Amino acid sequence: MIVVQNRITAPAAAAERIEHGFNQNSNLKDQPGFVSFKLLKATQVSGLGQDEVLYVASTQWESMEAFETWRSSDAFGRAHGSGQGGPMRATLEVFEVKVER
Repeated sequence: MIVVQNRITAPAAAAERIEHGFNQNSNLKDQPGFVSFKLLKATQVSGLGQDEVLYVASTQWESMEAFETWRSSDAFGRAHGSGQGGPMRATLEVFEVKVER
């Protein structure tokens, strides 16, 4: 099991647009190996500017292979093709689940 997190730092003015974009219908649930998705919005972050927001788009997958298959799919391209515009920074993190209760 892996958890993939995309940390997105953006101008606060983009918050509504980002949330709307992630709230659109997605075909993730139809992807083989997909387990879950959560969009997290930080309420406290040291070093984050007052006019910035931090989101973490977190997905859980049965395997790295399942994630890579989705990432190379047309569905991924469609989901990420429109972009949100503006000066955003994103960092992708992949974690292997070692303990789950």
